[in-house]
Amino acid sequence: MTNYKVVWKGPVKKASGLGIASREYVYALKRLGVDVSVGASGRNLSKDGSQRKLKILIYHHLPHTINMSKERKAYDRIILNTVWETTKIPRRWLSNMNKFDAVCVPSLQNKQAMRNSGVRVPIFIVPHGVHTEKYKPSNKKLSLANAKGRFVFVSVFGFQHRKNPEALLRAYWEAFSAADKVLLVIKTNGYASYENGAWIQNKMRRYKSRLGIVKKTAPVKVIAGQVSSKKLRGIYTLGNVFVLPTRGEGVGLPFLESLSSGVPVIATGWGGHKDFLTHRNSFLVSYKLKNPASSMSSKHSISRKFRQLFAEKGQQWAEVDISSLKKQMRVAYQNPSLCKKKGQQGRKDMLRLSWNRAGISLKHAVENVILLGGGKNLANRSTVWRFRKKTMASV
Repeated sequence: MTNYKVVWKGPVKKASGLGIASREYVYALKRLGVDVSVGASGRNLSKDGSQRKLKILIYHHLPHTINMSKERKAYDRIILNTVWETTKIPRRWLSNMNKFDAVCVPSLQNKQAMRNSGVRVPIFIVPHGVHTEKYKPSNKKLSLANAKGRFVFVSVFGFQHRKNPEALLRAYWEAFSAADKVLLVIKTNGYASYENGAWIQNKMRRYKSRLGIVKKTAPVKVIAGQVSSKKLRGIYTLGNVFVLPTRGEGVGLPFLESLSSGVPVIATGWGGHKDFLTHRNSFLVSYKLKNPASSMSSKHSISRKFRQLFAEKGQQWAEVDISSLKKQMRVAYQNPSLCKKKGQQGRKDMLRLSWNRAGISLKHAVENVILLGGGKNLANRSTVWRFRKKTMASV
């Protein structure tokens, strides 16, 4: 066990992507021999009770919700683990952000957003991972009667404005007709009890009407609500290609899971997912950075906005070029062998992105913060190495 103790405070019981990441980071640290517990400070002595362990809090909640003065009395170091999806964080986050000893984020885009927002404390990139032994090309495809003989587009997202469901639907309806052998399968969920499958499909029907589309279109299958892990894995492998014209992602777990399943991705060419999406494993869509308020106020907005988070002055995210999205969807449809090639490359790429790799990055970040007393002296590499050697010897 390490000669320091980590206490993790985060949404480890949630089924969301945030919850998945929270759990996986904890599991990865434990596999690496880190003394880690969830949600409570625990004891701070070594096994023989003779030596006090340094206590490290990793806070995986919104940064403005922490009681910093209280936590400082209980912990020697406090690290924020967070994620963000626009070019700047919410203003109310900033005052607390600079009170942490360091911040861990999962992507280069996130680090840039933090710096652009005035975060001055050390920032470590701690990537997410994917379980390639679970998400794999050999997983049995979800059985759908109307999928047979069709080229299947798959999308997995929460039904919110940031995910851009309206661009996905509009591009699909305009790029394909009922005569094309295609199917769009959308796995989605709402954020309130009334935002169920019927509510979501009604939103889609009304949007089609607003667009003036009256002719019969290519079919869309909506799978709403929570599904089992087995079913989700089968949804991915059902697809010839995964598509999501997202406006912003800190990471994008469905992209990782799709590529791990051997299914290539059509995605916006901006966001945290650009750390692992390339032209070799994906079809990247052109975009322009714009303030979120502009699209939230348009007639095309059909899903929950979370305006209080994303529509502040100075924030920007990516608005895809609809023509580019339609073009990439048509290219994928017309070139199934290219999709297969990109999917095979994606699988190879994901084999390097394990949660153990993520855990190693997080462990190194913790040990740097311990050494540097909050990160005020980032140049002492030899001391960092000696500390790592000592702690690894105790595993």
